[in-house]
Amino acid sequence: MTDPAQPNGLVGTIFLIAFIAFVLAMRFRRMQRGRRLRLGWLWVVPVLVGSLAGTLLYAAPPRGIGWVVCAVALALGALLGWVRARWVAVTLDPETHRLSQRESPLAMLFILLIIAIRFSVRHYGAGAGSVGPVLIADALIVATFGLLTMQRLMLWRRARAILAEARGG
Repeated sequence: MTDPAQPNGLVGTIFLIAFIAFVLAMRFRRMQRGRRLRLGWLWVVPVLVGSLAGTLLYAAPPRGIGWVVCAVALALGALLGWVRARWVAVTLDPETHRLSQRESPLAMLFILLIIAIRFSVRHYGAGAGSVGPVLIADALIVATFGLLTMQRLMLWRRARAILAEARGG
């Protein structure tokens, strides 16, 4: 007999999968058409996520090997951000000089892979020695910061080069 205090794991899993499928379907639909790339706003998300990561690390700093785990997570996140940025097409409207971006379908598969890794780490990594749930959360937040920062930095560099070339400079 199941414990009434525990929610049904199967129903929760099905709901989570349905929710993720819905969000990804909406994102895929939006990906089909390009969206405007505003260079002046690329810094906002990394600053917000960096502030969150910094606040969390300041409030409850990792101990010992935790700093190494966070540093590795930051490096892996930056690498993933660089890869993800390569899958974003940046184009320029020659008449209006407006930049737009369009993600590749590979970027969607990449997001699915990151979600799968996150759930694997959450499910299997929580009991692994000295790696507790707080350290896993810290590492994921730091990796997210690295990913978003590197992706936006690479998009900014590419977009500036495209603008400079279009303006003849």
